[in-house]
Amino acid sequence: MLLSVTENLELATGSGDAWQLLRDTERLARLVGGVQSVEPIESPGTEAYRVVVMEKVGPFKVIMNLEVAITETVELQVLGATIKGSEPKGGSRATGTVRVELTPSPAGTAMRFIVNVEILGKLATLGAPVIRRRVNELFSDFGKRVVAEFAVGAA
Repeated sequence: MLLSVTENLELATGSGDAWQLLRDTERLARLVGGVQSVEPIESPGTEAYRVVVMEKVGPFKVIMNLEVAITETVELQVLGATIKGSEPKGGSRATGTVRVELTPSPAGTAMRFIVNVEILGKLATLGAPVIRRRVNELFSDFGKRVVAEFAVGAA
């Protein structure tokens, strides 16, 4: 099952601050629901991370061990990555791409997340409507947390 999600956010900050958030892996990970841990993968010439995500989807509690590899960076404008991984017991797999685009806007910075992920295995058996609803909820919550990072009075 292929999932495509696009989230458009208006941030009350300049592109420099938004870019700093994208490049601060620990800070960004705290805004993503379900992230249990993030650790860099030591590999010459690449920027990649091991990420453990735990989330309840329908009747399943899903734990995914993911590898996120940065594939594209255009300073203050674009960050792209690939995602691949599976459950420890091999019941579900996910592969895909994430692209984040920053552009100036009247409010400060427009941030656009474009995610395309293929889900296979046990998780896919829940069906598209259940998974799409949960993924949309997760991205909506993530978007609210990102916006709140730059709200007036945020620390």
